[in-house]
Amino acid sequence: MKKIHRFIGAWPLALGTLRIDDETLAHQLRSVLKLEPGEQIVLGDGTGTEVQGRILRYDRDAVIVEGIAIGRNANELPGRTILYCAVLKADHFELAAQKATEVGVSEIVPIVTARTVKLSLRLDRVEKIIREAAEQAGRGLVPMVREAVAFERVLTEASRNDVNFFFDPSGEPFGGVAKSVGHAGIWIGPEGGWDEDELERAGQLGMHVASLGNLVLRAETAVIVAAYLVAHSMKS
Repeated sequence: MKKIHRFIGAWPLALGTLRIDDETLAHQLRSVLKLEPGEQIVLGDGTGTEVQGRILRYDRDAVIVEGIAIGRNANELPGRTILYCAVLKADHFELAAQKATEVGVSEIVPIVTARTVKLSLRLDRVEKIIREAAEQAGRGLVPMVREAVAFERVLTEASRNDVNFFFDPSGEPFGGVAKSVGHAGIWIGPEGGWDEDELERAGQLGMHVASLGNLVLRAETAVIVAAYLVAHSMKS
């Protein structure tokens, strides 16, 4: 069966004839993927609504689509997970955000910790990466990514989560998420790890200091493993 490609954007979605004025999308469909009129695609609005459509024709900077069926994306996980990840060096944060999106996180919050080395992010680039990751994974929601924020500042808002897992090698082995949990925070430190004050603050606030096992993982690897374990152990 031929793959049906999925695209997410701020488009009006409805049944019937849709004109999508998006030069980038039109170019990708026509010149990159070489999709012909009559072939099917899925268009999502990033909030869970999506239309199964058929390409009718191309205009210069637009694609005309016939909306065949409209509904809600059925692939999203039942719980809401927020990734609080230290800004990582080079392009490692971008990789972490991409893979966290693929495994189902709902929101990404870059944080600046005591041992954070890199302090800047190109949010426009990160947003593009996670949108494409959501499309590739078949998701209906694109995780929101926030401006980088200091560790201490984000602690108060994180207390509103039902549970927070503060991952560190010193913690107890991660044992899953209780069935009653609807919102979970996932905390991953920088390349040099959390400092003692940060670990102490996490404990004072009742966070679960958890370990991913005996092996020492790179920060971006820890994001992938932790995000998958937390997101996929939450129940509806």
